[in-house]
Amino acid sequence: GAARTMTTSDETKILTDDNSNIGLKGGEEPVLSLLVKPNTKVNFCINDFTENCARNLKYFFPGTRTSHLKQISDWLNAPEKQRDENFGTRHNKQNDDTTVFWLTGDAGTGKSILSSKLIQVEYDHCLIGWHFCSHTNILQNSPVSIIESVSGMMSSKLPGYAAAISDLDQNEFEEAKVKGDSAKVFELLFTKPLNKMPPPRDANGNICRKLIVVDALDEIYEIYLEEFLKSSVMGVQNYLLGLKSSSRAVDMTSSKNIFLQK
Repeated sequence: GAARTMTTSDETKILTDDNSNIGLKGGEEPVLSLLVKPNTKVNFCINDFTENCARNLKYFFPGTRTSHLKQISDWLNAPEKQRDENFGTRHNKQNDDTTVFWLTGDAGTGKSILSSKLIQVEYDHCLIGWHFCSHTNILQNSPVSIIESVSGMMSSKLPGYAAAISDLDQNEFEEAKVKGDSAKVFELLFTKPLNKMPPPRDANGNICRKLIVVDALDEIYEIYLEEFLKSSVMGVQNYLLGLKSSSRAVDMTSSKNIFLQK
């Protein structure tokens, strides 16, 4: 349908709605710790992005970006056309590419700030993983490193995932890491364990979606970026329910940030 511009009254309603996670309060907010407890049964390298998120949130002004957050919230909470008995799916790819939400925009338009706010808003709700890419840390930007780190976060944030990955063949995993085989790492850490799990449910017993945020894809070296998109994003679209794909951009003017929904 035709795009609709949000009015001031719309944004005020979002901010004051008791049922909305987007509601914001003025004043200094405590720093959100993004350090997760590691899974002792698997040897994963998990990145701590507490400082990245805190630094970005210093530039977030309460009451702003609510229309963008509302678009993402609507995407997260849109009804699914199809559900499977499994968290992941061994079946055909869904016709509606709704597992990936691209946030695009030029430098300085606030994409990382918005990503950090989304992490803060959804941390205790649907968020199960996050990653901040940086051109100053090449190793941290490799597809294998991103997949491994997010998987470690999922062990802490996604109920049932730690048990589902407990039988991981550590030798097979280490071999795939040494080879830099991101497709194999994705299969071992995402496809196989998630296909063992039932869909996640909320407090009311309803099937709910889960969210992964990857920030600043333009910070990844081109050789890594293509590999990451092939192994992770395409893997998500082909194998998993929810990691929702919209090629539409939140209205911010070059694919920079990506939100993956499971």
